[in-house]
Amino acid sequence: MIKVKQEDDVMLVKAAVTDFAESLGYCQFKIPLSIKGLKPEQTQALAEGFRAHHEEEVYEQEHVELEPVTPEQIQDSKEDIEFARENIFSRFMDVVQFPSQPVVVSLSGRVDKIMRLGQTLIVQDDKFVSNPQSYENKSQPYVNHMLQVMTYLNSSYGTKNSPDPENWFSMPHSEKMWKIRICDRKSREPYKIFSNKFDSFSAKFFQESLRIFAGVATGMMEPEHHNSKRKCDACGLKNFCDHRIL
Repeated sequence: MIKVKQEDDVMLVKAAVTDFAESLGYCQFKIPLSIKGLKPEQTQALAEGFRAHHEEEVYEQEHVELEPVTPEQIQDSKEDIEFARENIFSRFMDVVQFPSQPVVVSLSGRVDKIMRLGQTLIVQDDKFVSNPQSYENKSQPYVNHMLQVMTYLNSSYGTKNSPDPENWFSMPHSEKMWKIRICDRKSREPYKIFSNKFDSFSAKFFQESLRIFAGVATGMMEPEHHNSKRKCDACGLKNFCDHRIL
């Protein structure tokens, strides 16, 4: 759910990372619907994806030995470290400037996998799908998937989802890289891997996405329609949306 609140001279927009990524990567009209408290229907595909994520987490706990990471190791950019799967929470916050007033965007999430190798901060997100072959000819992942990992890459991290500032830390690095693995839902094996560095072009795209999200959430901008009937038909909020293409 997306929450918008006025605090003194600043507007505050709070959301989950997935709400931000889905609304900018799939449909901007999800933003006002989420603010109203509407949630998409739980689909079988989504439930199976959650189950596959859980099974992968359990498998790693049982078969992969990872050394505990110390605060000193985290702050040493030359130290290669890897955190256990889905053991790190993320918290992103940024100020987006508008002529009328600034908007603070706060996004929270949980990272599938985060590590630092050779001074490169790497965020990995796994997408478990029933038909991974459908990604065969894709040269880039879906926009919502990219925005999700880009947000994680620019966040603070914590082992607990706690408001205590001492729980959160940054990871010094020389460059950032995201990785999206398209995995077969049954075997959980990766079928295709998309990866790229977070460069100046990525940063510009990410900042513009934040600006649109903040603008639409606060009513300073109108949502832009994707004009795709296929997207409308597949949307979990289609029964609540006045802008659905019939």
